[in-house]
Amino acid sequence: MAQQSYQDAAIFPGSELELIRQFMHSEGIADQAWTLGSGLDHVRFDVIGSAISWHQFDTIYRNVYRLAQRPGLGIDFGLSLNLSRWGVLAAGLLCANTLGHALAIAYDYRAILRSRFSMSVASSGDVFLIHLEHQKALRFPVDEVFGYEVFLGSLKSQISQLLGRPTRFLKLELPFARPIHHKSYLKVCEQAPVFDAPHACISLPLESIERPLPMKNRVSRAAALAQCRDELARIKRAQAGDIAFVCSAILRQYPVMQMPSLDRVAEQLTVSPRTLRRKLLAAGTCFRELCDRHRFQLAEALLSESGAPIQELAGQCGFKDEAAFHKAFRRWTGQTPGDYRRMKAQTSVNSLAGSSIKHD
Repeated sequence: MAQQSYQDAAIFPGSELELIRQFMHSEGIADQAWTLGSGLDHVRFDVIGSAISWHQFDTIYRNVYRLAQRPGLGIDFGLSLNLSRWGVLAAGLLCANTLGHALAIAYDYRAILRSRFSMSVASSGDVFLIHLEHQKALRFPVDEVFGYEVFLGSLKSQISQLLGRPTRFLKLELPFARPIHHKSYLKVCEQAPVFDAPHACISLPLESIERPLPMKNRVSRAAALAQCRDELARIKRAQAGDIAFVCSAILRQYPVMQMPSLDRVAEQLTVSPRTLRRKLLAAGTCFRELCDRHRFQLAEALLSESGAPIQELAGQCGFKDEAAFHKAFRRWTGQTPGDYRRMKAQTSVNSLAGSSIKHD
């Protein structure tokens, strides 16, 4: 159950979705097509940019492959997944001292990166070697070749951004047969890769690993990584099987109007409804309370970030009318939705004014 529930939990940064949207639009493919079957809805996708699950990402990657299938797709798709795909972690990486330091930070926070590879590094003369090994328990969403290509394209793109200049790998050794589109690999490597190698290996100039990054900043790095530690803690809670946290993360995958039943969540977690009720009770909560909390968190975010009328937000939060929304929100906060929105707006104005005074 632990691995299944972990991969079903919406705990990973959703920043990558915007990059996928841009890539798929360039391929002439609409959002409704590439998100098909993922459970994503326009409210969370456009307004909040909330976290999504490992399985949702896998569904989307399969859609990308199916809809945009063409030679070299994996490399091109990977190249489009730039550093911003990692959300706040991107700031921590950009502000690292050197490329080697950035790679070390990425390794420390690898759980956030959803990596299917374990990595080890070494140096040989003036060459830096990154050895890759696929973790067999984490199956590729499509196949081995597409999985490696997306990884290599994204890594090349991100290293170039970190260094502030275009960069390609010196050499690539890959553990699969040469594909028909092998020339696409020259977009990421200075020479034709070695295919059918016993192990995967990426070669980079050692001087690039030791080169100071143009945006290094220890203060900004520390601020970004403080937030990353919170993200990492949430992921580890899911990995450890925190049942209330995992159920809440599963609920976040669904539009509120299509909130799954307890039976459906139990099925996703491969336990009986009775067992799920018992585990939630032991954790000091119940399924109804988790659903209620999910609606409240969505309402808070929409009131803070969206200028839509209250009546419209009521429907987005799963209420039949505005009156029911008012009643529930007053029960949650002691305020009406309108009062809460005005308070948040005033707080933002006061914060901005305070910041302006300090910098004058």
